[in-house]
Amino acid sequence: MKPKYSIIIPTKNEEDTIAHVLYNIPNELKKNSEIIVADSSDDLTPHIAKSFGATVIKIKSGGKGKAVRIAVGKSRGDTLIFLDGDGTDPPTYIPHLLKKLEDCHLALGCRDEKKTKDKLGKMLFLIYKFGFVSPFFKKINKLGLNVSDPLAGFRAIRKSDFKRLDLQSNNFELETEMNIKALHLGFKIGIVQIPVTLRRNSIFKSKLLLNPKELIKIIKLSS
Repeated sequence: MKPKYSIIIPTKNEEDTIAHVLYNIPNELKKNSEIIVADSSDDLTPHIAKSFGATVIKIKSGGKGKAVRIAVGKSRGDTLIFLDGDGTDPPTYIPHLLKKLEDCHLALGCRDEKKTKDKLGKMLFLIYKFGFVSPFFKKINKLGLNVSDPLAGFRAIRKSDFKRLDLQSNNFELETEMNIKALHLGFKIGIVQIPVTLRRNSIFKSKLLLNPKELIKIIKLSS
């Protein structure tokens, strides 16, 4: 039977976190979904994902954007749900995204310090928001997307609308391209505030933080 939803998780060496992510996808949602892990790992991530019933697509080259586009091309669901495999996106909030999507074209799960009880998580998010990515936040806000976390990878969109965006990004600038093109097409964008969740393996393993060149690309894209 064709799944209603395709849950797409791009991963690279997330063996410490992928089980937690897959386990916490609500069971009722799993019944109507396919889970696709687009993986470029050289650790046990794909084996763990398969043990939880996910379909694993091996990505031989390219970054997150390419992995997502390949996974979408192989997906069967009419609604796409994207989340990261590092544990920072709470899968329990997926139903909230889908509810929001009923009234918009693109639903974003945006981390927000106001939803966060963890003091360290709140502090680190504020440093992130008003520190090294603040120039990007200001630029994207001027374009009309005034949200707490426009770089969020946690989002839902109908496949038909995803195709209209004609995304080309191969790496971390994928979400920025998606935001900008959605605004240009007049998409209604809905927001679901989610708590800031620290990476389960290490707060210092953020792939974006470890790739400053990608951050520069994101800022240029929004110029």
